[in-house]
Amino acid sequence: MTNADKPYGSVLIKAVQILDLLSQRAEPQMMSEISKYTEITMPTTNKILDTLDLVGFVSRDSQTKEYSLGPRLIQLANASFIQFDIARETYTTLKHLYENVNTTVNLGMFQDNQVMFVNKFTERDSSEQTISRIGFTQPIYCSAMGKAILARFTPEERRAYFEQVEFIPSTKQTITSTEALEEEVRFIQEQGYAVDDREAEEDIYCVGTTFEVPGDPNYYAFSISSPYDQVDKAQHEYLVSELMKTKTIIEYQLANAQE
Repeated sequence: MTNADKPYGSVLIKAVQILDLLSQRAEPQMMSEISKYTEITMPTTNKILDTLDLVGFVSRDSQTKEYSLGPRLIQLANASFIQFDIARETYTTLKHLYENVNTTVNLGMFQDNQVMFVNKFTERDSSEQTISRIGFTQPIYCSAMGKAILARFTPEERRAYFEQVEFIPSTKQTITSTEALEEEVRFIQEQGYAVDDREAEEDIYCVGTTFEVPGDPNYYAFSISSPYDQVDKAQHEYLVSELMKTKTIIEYQLANAQE
């Protein structure tokens, strides 16, 4: 590639790589770690971090010298949330679901062969918190929302997906064979919901389903997550019942919103 062929935003692309890395790490990162995992040279990483810090996209701890996402991104995320129709249209219904089940509720959409979390309802200091957060992504083969989306694919779309994806187990329970996933798909298509039984996170049990958005070809889903040891047969049935009732309400509201 010649210099003329290179995108003008190559530095911006590297900045996005750094922000993506910080968003995926639970703890602040040293500059050397950021440089290592993004494969960006230390001098370039230093310059980009200085600029991101200046505009508030990252914050640098003066004592530890570690970097984390900055407050400016929260402002932009809030503005994006207000503009994002699906999050806005489902907010009241999903909040009501969260209040009913008293455990984490997530809203997600399919993007780049993953499910991206676009909203989440949970107690900030609850011991039931999962690692998911707005903007976080998970593979669709090991999450309840993702598998529910996978079940919406045509057979051709699933085959193409299976050929592209590398099955990396997140836990000992993660399903990593196409045969087992096809069996899961059949169950989801029959029952209308998917189960993540400690497949994405240790000790987290999750049920999820998709919902139709009139005129929108994208795939959307929502889920209920709970500590595994708190879900017996009766609780599972209750969560599924609330999940499916909420799906009906959301689809009715979205259909009428189009009129």
